Amino acid sequence: MPETFGGRLRRRREEQHIALITIAEQTKIKLSLLEALERDDVSHWPAGIFRRAFLRAYAQAINLNPDVVVRKFLEVHPEPAEVVEPAIAAAAARANGGPPTRLRSMVGSAIGSLSRLRRSPVEDVAADATAGPAGVPARAGPPSPVAAVQPSSEPDFLALADLCTEFGRVQDAGQLEPLLRDAARILDARGLIVWLWDALTGQLKPTLVHGYSEQVLAQLPAVGRDGDNATAAAFRLRQTCAVKGSEYTSGALVTPLLTATGCAGVLAIELQNGREQARSVRAGATILAALLAQLTGVSAELQPESVEERFVPRDGTA
Repeated sequence: MPETFGGRLRRRREEQHIALITIAEQTKIKLSLLEALERDDVSHWPAGIFRRAFLRAYAQAINLNPDVVVRKFLEVHPEPAEVVEPAIAAAAARANGGPPTRLRSMVGSAIGSLSRLRRSPVEDVAADATAGPAGVPARAGPPSPVAAVQPSSEPDFLALADLCTEFGRVQDAGQLEPLLRDAARILDARGLIVWLWDALTGQLKPTLVHGYSEQVLAQLPAVGRDGDNATAAAFRLRQTCAVKGSEYTSGALVTPLLTATGCAGVLAIELQNGREQARSVRAGATILAALLAQLTGVSAELQPESVEERFVPRDGTA
C-alpha cells in the first residue's frame, strides 16, 4: 500500500528523532492538529493563510523544504474556499504608498524579530519533488448573509473603553503587546495580527502580532493588494470582511485601519464558535481597528508629493 502524505511526514520526523510534542511546543500548534496531520486528517485545521503557515512551520521543524511540503499538501488536500463578506465586487481604490507611520516606526524592530528564524537545510518530501512556490491564498467564495449569532460571551465594553484610554498613552512598541493581549481577552480571540501596507513592495505585511509563535509568523506570506482573500479584500474595499468558521475550524474578522486620508492596513482577528458573526464582536473589532489606525499617523495611501510639501520650508531652503 503506497505511503500517504502524512505517513511520509511522520517517517521523516521519526528519522530526525524529533518528538511531536517538541514541535508543538516550539510552534504553539496544537498537538492534536499535528497528530491529525500525520494521519492525513486536516478536517480540524484552520483555513487560508494560517493553514499554510502552520504547515510551513511543521516542515521547517523536521528540516523539509516548506515550499515543497505546501505544494504537495495542496495536491492532496485542496484549499477550501474562504467565504468572504461582503462580496468582492467594488472597484479597487488607489494603492499609492506613503511615508513611515507612527505605528510602523514604533514596531520597526518587531518586524525584524518575526523573521529571525532562518530556514534549515531542506529536502523534498518525495524523491522526485522539486522546489516550487507555496500555495496561493484561497479564492473568495460567493457572499453569504450575516447571521445574528449570539456569542458565547459578550465583549466587555467597559474594559474596551479603558483600553481606549491606554491606547491614547502609547509612546513605544513595548506598550502595545500588553494592550493587544487585553484586546484578545476582551474579544475572546485566539490571535490578532496587524497588517500594514508596505509601499516599497506593494504588499500588506504582518507587523504587530499576538497569539502566534515566531515559527508560525516567520512563515506567513505577505499579501498582495489584489489578492483573492479576506485580508486583501478588507484593505481594498475598506470594509470589514469575515471568514466563516465551522464546528472544527476557526473563523476570522478582518477590519481596515482607516484614517482621514485612506487605509493604512488591516486588523485580522482569529475567532472561534461563530463569534465572527456576532454584531457585538464586530463592533468591538471596529473599535480596536480605529484605535490602531490612530497610531498610524499618516495613511499609506497619502500621495508622496503631499508629504514632501509638509516638510519642505516655504522659502525653498533645506
